[in-house]
Amino acid sequence: MKKRAILFGMFHYNRSASITANDLPSTEIDVKTLEKRLKQLQFETVSYMDLCLKDMEQKITEFADTAPCDSLNVVYFSGHGGHSKGENYLYPVDFGNSLDARMSIEDSAFNLKRIQPLFKRKVKLLIIVDACRDKLKPDYACNYSEMVAPQDTYIAYATQFGDYSGCTPAISYFTEALCDNILTPNISVDRLFTDVRAALYLKHGRQISNSVNGFMSDISLNEQADHDKVGNLVLQFVDHYGDMYVDKYGPFAGDDLVFIDAAQYCGISVLDAIYKFQKLDAERCHVTDSLSESHKKLIAFWGMLGNGLEQDEFYTWKYRGRPIRLGEIPPLPLDMQKPMPDAGKEIEVDFKLNIKHDGIYISTNLPDNYQLFGKINGRYSFNNIVVKSGNAQIPLSDKISEVYAVDLYSVVPTISGVDSSIIGEKARNLVGQYVKFSPISGNSIEFHYKK
Repeated sequence: MKKRAILFGMFHYNRSASITANDLPSTEIDVKTLEKRLKQLQFETVSYMDLCLKDMEQKITEFADTAPCDSLNVVYFSGHGGHSKGENYLYPVDFGNSLDARMSIEDSAFNLKRIQPLFKRKVKLLIIVDACRDKLKPDYACNYSEMVAPQDTYIAYATQFGDYSGCTPAISYFTEALCDNILTPNISVDRLFTDVRAALYLKHGRQISNSVNGFMSDISLNEQADHDKVGNLVLQFVDHYGDMYVDKYGPFAGDDLVFIDAAQYCGISVLDAIYKFQKLDAERCHVTDSLSESHKKLIAFWGMLGNGLEQDEFYTWKYRGRPIRLGEIPPLPLDMQKPMPDAGKEIEVDFKLNIKHDGIYISTNLPDNYQLFGKINGRYSFNNIVVKSGNAQIPLSDKISEVYAVDLYSVVPTISGVDSSIIGEKARNLVGQYVKFSPISGNSIEFHYKK
């Protein structure tokens, strides 16, 4: 399938009496950055900056006229945009001047729904719009402007109806999130823009991109065949020698070392060897595994860190002193990154300790049923300390004559029965200096008292 793309960036807007359209320096970088990514995905690309309406119409028409049957075509726009009378519009650089003269948005801007009919052959069309969807000014206010995707057309908008698309002078929020995710292999366009939406909201907390899918089948921008002969070699190596390594080095080091040797044998990294084995082992056992490659590699990496993996001053990874080719450590997947608290539900965790002869009395703003555990003086352990009405008590045994240190930690709140509507998923609503984040379990409590 031939892959083609046309990109438009609108930087220098003409001054006008009708509207205020500020210059958008980020659009030039948006176009250059996305065009580079598309070329990495073997797209044929053309890009244009600061076109007036007439030229923009001409370039899109030429692009559509030359589209082969069954090709995948991307039309990307970065600039000002908006809505009026139920329609979504892209604003070329002469939009304000035209509006001054004609007093008609339809005659001054490019209506989004005009793009698809320009393609006369049967093609796949992906329209990406990095622009605002708010109203120009009260004179042009209107009701909801729905996005409608015709057959085999997908429309991805940087934001929801009535909202703006954020940016810095360097790059727009939406295009940055798109470029961060677009190289992911073997995911559908719909999954791609779901990941973009999650990344955008996670980083900036407000902007939610929007899309509508008219594709009749899954389309991937980076489709790669899976030829895993090396994976079968890893599987055979671990099957044949695994028990011998465990018998010789123990269950933890043995598991690590057999993969280190399998990776060296196959000429790949250790994390790749572990992932290939886990994937093929699950397939032969007919087990459905919901964890992604990034999840699996990160879990393996964290496990090795706790069992002798370290890096020296020359950035060489070593396992118990042996230099190894560890491989790329994936960035945290979206569902493992620290989530923002729900707006208006933040709880800045606080503790006050009152130490008496019979116990340690805790005042806190943690919700009911939060369970705590820890140590007194670094020696005496306690657990099952439950918060009720903002209070908890740690009893003191006769062995403790003086309290000079208290370490408090929390049990995972989903286990301890805390109301999730208060703390949020994975305790996301807890904030402050006593809150520690784990990519697996979420937020937890860590409080240290020293006399």
